[in-house]
Amino acid sequence: MIHPTISFFEEQAEMLDAQQSTMGLDDAIAKLAAWMDLAGLSGNDWAALGEVGGILYREGLRRRQE
Repeated sequence: MIHPTISFFEEQAEMLDAQQSTMGLDDAIAKLAAWMDLAGLSGNDWAALGEVGGILYREGLRRRQE
């Protein structure tokens, strides 16, 4: 069974495809950074989401270098 949040991500991806969205990793990183600045996160939340942002950034950089 897929975790409900993963299922939600899948649904969102399908919706973006249906809308013919061209948003990519850079857009996701920018949205995450903006939200993190506004959210008033705790230190643990900041660290966890910072790790997610780091993964996204690294993958985007790898794709650009290929």
